[in-house]
Amino acid sequence: MTNDPIDLDGRRSVAGQRASEMRRRPANSQPPLTLPHQPHIESLEDQMLAEPARTWAEVLKKWRFLLNRYATTPEAGDERIQKLIKRALGDMERLKKREERK
Repeated sequence: MTNDPIDLDGRRSVAGQRASEMRRRPANSQPPLTLPHQPHIESLEDQMLAEPARTWAEVLKKWRFLLNRYATTPEAGDERIQKLIKRALGDMERLKKREERK
């Protein structure tokens, strides 16, 4: 018998490692992005569904809304997904500002 610790993570499948990471996440990471409190979120969704976007700014507004909603779901709790969402939102804002300068 040895006193060396056994690396259980190295013995798990990829799916098992991911599940273990997700179980550990709340204890050692930042919480996922949250939306500001919006009491009329259903009416906002209805407005977005009412008609198609006419400008790129409207498209970006819809995508930003959807990404923020997705970011609050358990499926988006992974650190890499959160990083991708933050980058995409940053890209949208940067491109929006560039379009406004034209």
